[in-house]
Amino acid sequence: MTAPTAATVLRLCEYWIGSDSKGRMCRAEVTSIYRFCDKHLPIERARAEKRLAKTKASNARAEAAWRARNVPRLPQMRAQLERVEAEYARRTRSTVDDRAAVGGNTHRSIDRARLASLSDSNVSRVVELQRMIAALKVDIARAEKPEVAS
Repeated sequence: MTAPTAATVLRLCEYWIGSDSKGRMCRAEVTSIYRFCDKHLPIERARAEKRLAKTKASNARAEAAWRARNVPRLPQMRAQLERVEAEYARRTRSTVDDRAAVGGNTHRSIDRARLASLSDSNVSRVVELQRMIAALKVDIARAEKPEVAS
C-alpha cells in the first residue's frame, strides 16, 4: 500500500454549526487550500475581516492614548535620558585612569575602588540603567515619529 499523496487526501470543512455543546462540524469536502468549504469560506473571511478591523481600531485608540500621555512629556524624557546616561557613564568608567597604577603592587585605595565597581549592587544598577536607556530611546523615537493617519 502506498502512502496517500496530497491529491488523494480528502479534506473536510472545519466550520462549526450550532451551539458550543450541541453543534457539529460541517464536514463537507474542501476544494480550496483553506480549511472551509465554498459555502463557509466567505463567512469565515468576513469574520476575520471584522476581527482585523476591531483590532486595528483598538490599536489606534491605544496609540492615540499613548501619544496624548507621552508626547507632552518628550522634553522630560530627554532630560531623564541624559541623567541616566550620565549615571551609566559614571558607574561604568574605569576606576583608575592610570594603567600603570593598577599593575603589580597597588595601593589599597585603588584595590577598594576596583572591587567596588564590581559589587553586586553596582552591577545590578548598571543593568537597570541599560534597560532604562533602551526603554527611553524607544519611547523618544516613538514620540518623535509623526502620527500615522489611518
